[in-house]
Amino acid sequence: MNDKELLKQLRDQLADIQATTHDTLEPSANRKIEEAIEDLDLIIENSSSEEVNYKTKALEILDRVLSYLPSIMRLIKFISENSDNLPM
Repeated sequence: MNDKELLKQLRDQLADIQATTHDTLEPSANRKIEEAIEDLDLIIENSSSEEVNYKTKALEILDRVLSYLPSIMRLIKFISENSDNLPM
């Protein structure tokens, strides 16, 4: 798998997280994920440019999203502990 495919995979994973948690995350955390997806889209589009150190930028984006990981992890724990009581 090349670097561009890894960036796309990271983008897709963030989009999945956003879709799954959109209604339950704090608006600020949801916005950070949305911004990260937008930034990754730009990096993927420009990944052939020699001027952009897209690997570093991708890691910076991931760092921003991971700073919200505690709230995401609490949500995942809540869902897994209460999955029997959630409407389907």
